[in-house]
Amino acid sequence: MVIYGTDLLSSILPYVHILSSSSSTITTTYCSQCLNLSNDLKRCSKCHHISYCSISCQRKDWIYHKYECLHLHQISSEYDLTRLFLRLIIRYKKDYGIEENSHTKRCLNDLKTHDNDIYNDKQRYKTFQLINQYLKLWNLFNDIDEKILFELYCRLIINTLTIHDTIDLKSIGYGLYLDATIYDHSCRPTCHTIFNGIYLTIRIISNDSNNEWTINYIDLLDTYENRQNLLYNNYYFHCQCKRCLENNNRNELILLEKIHYEEQQMDKFINKNDYLNAYQSSKNLLNYYDNILPYYHAYVSLQHVKHLKLELLLSETISDIILQSTMKNTYERVQISMGENHPLTQEIRKLCEQYKLEMSIKQRQIK
Repeated sequence: MVIYGTDLLSSILPYVHILSSSSSTITTTYCSQCLNLSNDLKRCSKCHHISYCSISCQRKDWIYHKYECLHLHQISSEYDLTRLFLRLIIRYKKDYGIEENSHTKRCLNDLKTHDNDIYNDKQRYKTFQLINQYLKLWNLFNDIDEKILFELYCRLIINTLTIHDTIDLKSIGYGLYLDATIYDHSCRPTCHTIFNGIYLTIRIISNDSNNEWTINYIDLLDTYENRQNLLYNNYYFHCQCKRCLENNNRNELILLEKIHYEEQQMDKFINKNDYLNAYQSSKNLLNYYDNILPYYHAYVSLQHVKHLKLELLLSETISDIILQSTMKNTYERVQISMGENHPLTQEIRKLCEQYKLEMSIKQRQIK
């Protein structure tokens, strides 16, 4: 039996990916190629839309960017999807959907298309036609049959993952990871996706003797009704996981409302430097999460990290015994959830070491 804390996939690269354009904060702080944070980004001198942290990243991305560079200013809608689709076609023309990396077990043609569903989905088919018009206007890929282009489009939108920031888990990009497409969705998943830049790891967070490894495609803190609508509208299925079958009731709705309320309260208190009330909201959140999310889910682990930081800010009013216990439990949880070498695990290790050093200095001063 495989146990939690084991990687099913480790540090795999996307077939294609892009940095999200959803906010200027993302585009001005993350490299468009490696998706790592950088304080020294340099914009492309021609289009002024794309930025890189190094010459190396710029060169790696040029095989794609040279096709889009002169046209980015012409994209009036579906900016991110247009760029990702363009890159998929470029990659497909190079290797016909067969990953050169010998460790990759799947090829592009293995991916589900749901082409009939998407053809009958007025909005999605209209989006395909719009993007196809862009490509024709730019005189790109006129040698590829439109049926093939449509199939590529279908495989892309059904199988693309949202890429999250390494530390705070916010959405920063999109990527197509061929090997990750074998994992189905569950609203109480046994695995979760962990990103370090563009590298993806899928890690087991729950023991399952049946080896039914699942991930989540959508926000697990959404209501049953919203989850079902999102899954059907985007992936054309209704979720039949244990949580959806058993927990579709008023109690879950009340719990989700409490969670969203406490999240807002905690952020508000932190912004006001009211760490005591933020700490109380954090306590409530940890209790609520346990009734909704898997014990080692990344989202829960991140909240434990926030909780520890709040305790450290309030260390003058909290006993050393409580702090030591929180540090130990948080480190163990994050280590299992994210892995020994993950930046979040390393951050907690440094926080613990720093606190122990400060306590040691204080004790020597007292003596």
